[in-house]
Amino acid sequence: MSRKDNEAGFTLIELMISLVLFSLAVAGILSVAVSMTAGFRTQRQVVQAEVAARAPIDFISDAIRGASPGVSTSNIVDVETCASGAVKITDSSTGPDKLEVVYASGGIYGWTTTVFDASSTTIGVNDASQLAVGDYIVVANSAFTQGHLVRITAISTNTLTFAATTCTPNVPTYPIHSLFVRAQRAEFAVANDADGIPTLYLDPDGPLGSRTAEPLAEGIEDLQVAIGIDANTDGSLAEVGVAANDDEWTGNVAGDTLPVGTKIRAVRVTLVARTTKPLLNGPVIGNRPTAENHAGTAANSDTYRRRVLKSTVEIRNLGGSP
Repeated sequence: MSRKDNEAGFTLIELMISLVLFSLAVAGILSVAVSMTAGFRTQRQVVQAEVAARAPIDFISDAIRGASPGVSTSNIVDVETCASGAVKITDSSTGPDKLEVVYASGGIYGWTTTVFDASSTTIGVNDASQLAVGDYIVVANSAFTQGHLVRITAISTNTLTFAATTCTPNVPTYPIHSLFVRAQRAEFAVANDADGIPTLYLDPDGPLGSRTAEPLAEGIEDLQVAIGIDANTDGSLAEVGVAANDDEWTGNVAGDTLPVGTKIRAVRVTLVARTTKPLLNGPVIGNRPTAENHAGTAANSDTYRRRVLKSTVEIRNLGGSP
């Protein structure tokens, strides 16, 4: 055998076959890498959507838990606007609900040092050092069955000036040593932001106030609220949810009506969070799920991913809770 025969290399056909096999191997590896990257990106977006909902649902739950500070009947009237009630729900079966809550803020309380009635423009308190202009306080009667909400516009030592009345709030006479509690009046609602992204907003002085609503969390496309009433006082809240008024929850079925004069035991909040952007080249397998009495969208209607978070909260200050 000659030296030339020993040094023979690959033929052209062998090289072409090797290149094809190598290309197929590289293509397979790249396909797996792209698939894993897309999966990681999808998972990251889903986690971000859940995180976006978890903070606001905890915030709303805390607000509900401290609703109606100092007043066991929810009978709180805003002196400035005459809006009444500590928990108000604008229920909708065709869109997001709205939730308005008057709740304790910061655990600050004290007592009045002057009489507060319909003719008052100021209130004296024992200690105003932890209050600031723009804060709300609830002044309650001695039986803790009625309260009035005032917004502070000026503070001089321990004298509070409050916002002028734009209605007739029918303020009774609150004597010296009436309880006051620092409070917050807020409305939670869902709307699209300037970029068209559904966002949960917090209006820090409610729908009748002058302050602008602030974004609380992006990607929240639905807010649903149901109210639990222990009608038979058996210590539990029965739920059927098939027809209107068929159980002890209001707002879980279209057509529900809240019984007048009943004591709220619990409030259930549902947030539907979605990814802020559709999945890149993702399959059309997404849809907004049904939440309480708000029907969801058709299956396989978009490429968003969603998470649903629920929280059931008993209100501490109302007689409906044990």
